[in-house]
Amino acid sequence: MTYATTTTAYQPGDVLTLKSGGRPMTATWVGPVLFASGTWLICQWFGDDGELHQEMFPGETLERVHDALVA
Repeated sequence: MTYATTTTAYQPGDVLTLKSGGRPMTATWVGPVLFASGTWLICQWFGDDGELHQEMFPGETLERVHDALVA
């Protein structure tokens, strides 16, 4: 399922980064949440130590990575 944010639509599998910078992350879930308005995304990425990280972000803080490798 695809959900639209204020600027674009994201779906699971999209490679994104924070607008403020940071590592590329893969969206694993996109949709509404009970505690806040708007579209939220759960993203995963690997840190410098090789450990898998996961966090939830509001859609308006993210942007698509345009030069990401696609399988």
